[in-house]
Formats: sequence, C-alpha cells, structure tokens
Amino acid sequence: MQGTTVRTALLAVATRWRRLAPAVVLTSLSIGAMHAGAADAPAASARGMQPLQDDELAAVRGADGIAFNLSNFSLTSSLTNPLSLTYLSPNGSSLTLSGLDLSRTDDADQFADPYQLTVRSRPGLADVIAIDFPLNVAGNQKWSLTADFAHCDLVAAGVCTGRNFLGGTLQVLDLTMKGGGLYVSTPQVANTEGIAFGLGTQLDIGSLSVYSRGRGADGVIDKSDALAITGIHLADANTGGAWMLADLDKHPGLLNAATDAGGSYLHLQVGWPTTADPVPAASLRIDNITFTTAGVNGAAPTVTNLGSASIASLQINYLDIKFRAGQ
Repeated sequence: MQGTTVRTALLAVATRWRRLAPAVVLTSLSIGAMHAGAADAPAASARGMQPLQDDELAAVRGADGIAFNLSNFSLTSSLTNPLSLTYLSPNGSSLTLSGLDLSRTDDADQFADPYQLTVRSRPGLADVIAIDFPLNVAGNQKWSLTADFAHCDLVAAGVCTGRNFLGGTLQVLDLTMKGGGLYVSTPQVANTEGIAFGLGTQLDIGSLSVYSRGRGADGVIDKSDALAITGIHLADANTGGAWMLADLDKHPGLLNAATDAGGSYLHLQVGWPTTADPVPAASLRIDNITFTTAGVNGAAPTVTNLGSASIASLQINYLDIKFRAGQ
C-alpha cells in the first residue's frame, strides 16, 4: 500500500472527524510509504497526532450523538424457572409478577429509525441527557408483554405464609410508542437531590387483557374468563402527537430517595408547573371493552360488550408516589 493512498484515507477520516467534533484539530500527521519488504521506504516522521489539552478536550462536542436500537429484543421466562418481580410492602404483603415474557418486533431496516442519545446544553441551566424515541410512524416497532400476577397478604422470610390471591395472567399486545422521549438532568429546585426528568410519547396498544384463570403448566393461557380492552390510544389532545407527561423545563418529574419518620423510601414525583404555560393535555380513546365469562357444564361462554370509551382531555398537574421497602 503506497503512502499516497494512506494519506488520502487518513485525510478522509480527519475530515469526517472534524465534522463530528469541530473542536478537534489534527496539527501534524505524516505517514511514509508502507508495503512489505520495501527496503527503500523512507523513515516515518517522529511527529504524529498531538494530544489535546484539558480545556481543548472539554470543548469537544459531538454533532450527531449516538444512535442505537433494540434489534429483535426478547426476554422469555422458562417454564421451570420463570422470571419474577416481587414488591414487598411495609405491612408484610407482596405483589408478584411472574413468568415474565417481553419482546419487540422491528422495522424491515432495523436501524432506519433508531433511538437517539445526545447531550444538550441549556443556557444558564445544567445540560440534559436526551433519549429521543423512534418516530415509528408506521407502527412496526411493537412491544408485547405477558406476566402472571399474585397478591399475598403475609410474607415471612420471602415465603407467602398467608392468603395468596392468584389474579391470573396479564397480556399486552402490539404496544407502540411514537416519538417523544426521556430527558434527564439535575433538579432546578434548591436543596433538592435526585434526578429530574421529562417523559412523553404517543402510545397505541392493540389489546390489554386479563385472564383470570391464568396459564396452565404448559404455559398456554386459559381464555375462557377474560377482560379485554382493545384499541387503546393516548396522544396529545391538541397536536395528536407525543404527550409530555412531564416536561423537564416547565413541568418536571423527580426521582430520588428520601427519609422521613416512617423510614427511607423511593420517591417518584411530577411537580407543579414552573411556568404560566398550561400543563399538556392528553386524549384517551378506547375502541372496545369486553368481558367474557366461561359457560357452565359445557355451555357457550357469555360475552358482554361495553363498546368504546373516550376522554377528550386529561391532565396531570401533580403526582407524588412513595415506594417503601418491606419489613
């Protein structure tokens, strides 16, 4: 490989790098001819790319951020050792989701519409770590979730010693998120620790179903008793696009750990608006709500169809949730 070819390639790399990070300057680069067995190749220059000083390095900014995707994502429980999540409440009861299965379908081009991770500056305020969700206009990126849920009123040493209510199986199919994103920074409120966040998206769900008879030993859902909510659509009431549940600049959320007289707890909050701008309103539409009851002695199941439902405008002005550990 001749020296001219090497120089051309490296200059192309340098040009691309300078577009991504304008503060980077290649001050000196010298490559001699390179090919195997070249006895007359000139010696390479002692000088190469020069290291950046700390203040120069601090000024480097990426122009495009990082794009990533979750190609063929799948989290599947085995029948013999299912994945479970359990919340223990302070009064000794528990709520368990078991047999968790989570998966996502993809676009034909898996990286045509990725997540975007960037760091954005705000004049006079802390920088923001922004994760912009895929636009997903065609709705090809769809999530599905299946899990069994149960409630025990008394847990001792991690074992349910009281009454254990088996609630059945929860299944969510064809959940799509379109646009919006998650935005994280430090709180603007004085003497407040934790993570401030903004969160929003347009949400469409094909169906949300609860099957009270759950799953058999083979993992197959018994659908003879069911509550099915189909065609769930959540969007901004004014634009029809992404609804911002929390806005980092005007209506921020907060996630932190705190302690009071009752002990330590995980704190999730969406604060009151910090500006005169109105809180974003959402519209909620449900296409159909259906109850199915199993027939007796071989009779056909009874189906009760409640039809559709909708809420033209809903707002969350303030939200405060505290998660306390079990005792």
